Amino acid sequence: MKKKLAMIMGALLALGTLAGCGKESDILQEVKVEKYIEFSSPYTGLNLTIAPKAEVTDEMVEETAVNAYLNAVTAESGVTDRAVELGDVVNIDYSGKQDGVAFDGGTAAGQSLGIGSGSFIEGFEEGLIGVMPGETVDLNLTFPDPYHNPDMAGAEGVFTVTVNYIYPSCAEEMQDDVVATLTGGEFATVTDYLEFCREYLEFSADYQYTVNKENVVIGALEEIVICEGAPEELVNRYATNVRRSLEEEAATAGVDLETLCTYYYQTDSETYINAMAQASAEQAMMFQYIANKEGLNVSDEELETSLQEFAAENNVESVDILLQETDREEFREYFMFEKIVEFIVANANVTEGQF
Repeated sequence: MKKKLAMIMGALLALGTLAGCGKESDILQEVKVEKYIEFSSPYTGLNLTIAPKAEVTDEMVEETAVNAYLNAVTAESGVTDRAVELGDVVNIDYSGKQDGVAFDGGTAAGQSLGIGSGSFIEGFEEGLIGVMPGETVDLNLTFPDPYHNPDMAGAEGVFTVTVNYIYPSCAEEMQDDVVATLTGGEFATVTDYLEFCREYLEFSADYQYTVNKENVVIGALEEIVICEGAPEELVNRYATNVRRSLEEEAATAGVDLETLCTYYYQTDSETYINAMAQASAEQAMMFQYIANKEGLNVSDEELETSLQEFAAENNVESVDILLQETDREEFREYFMFEKIVEFIVANANVTEGQF
């Protein structure tokens, strides 16, 4: 599962560095950014507040595993060897009657219900505590007054409820064969699946910490940068990318480009694309300016090494395969950005913030 690759591709798009295949990705290195960029104060010695990396606990791992597992639970794989407890999620069939006659909205089959959630009227959920899966009970209940259905307010009724099964509430109640089905055979045991969930959460925590750090650095630099426009060719490069990204977003949402921009970004597409392209070009030049000043450009040798490492980390067979969808120079720009972020943080006054 190429999680890092997918996330980095998302980051590249967010930063405006993906512009499609071709040599146009060399444009940034050719721009004399010093003509457009300067800083009102030093970019070293900045005061940065960065939230620490979130801790991944055993409880988080189990909760993540169980929540995903619940989607695959059936009557055959649900818990049936113990009674219902407070906090359980159960699958039930029920029918409600008043004076022996079923009332509208009082019957359902295969309904999921959290015991203690307060989703049903008082006494319903409490009445299922201690019931074994497969058992049927009658619950004599009184509807609250007032009630959303005035005809039922304060009325008495009987609910006949069958507990079909209990959804697993912990890893101990998960089954290997269900895990195998859920993951398409990628993980054969609950233990393997839990290890994957931990790895995923650890990676997500690392990724979120990195994103937070990058955003703090970008924000701090943008407060002190002075940009005198951007070359039209560079802006056009990012405009192409922004438009492509928007078109993909619109296709996913099932709407056209103008509808997407009107409802999501409160403007027309051309205005949004031009504004984003201009901002992306200025941001890219800001990074390139620092790279030039501090010797942080990525050499050909560094690029090849980084690409090899990146491909290995994402289980991509070769760099050639990696570069089928993303240009080599786009990766160079992103690796340069990473170097700049680390340089700024290493030369800043960093305090720990809140998550």
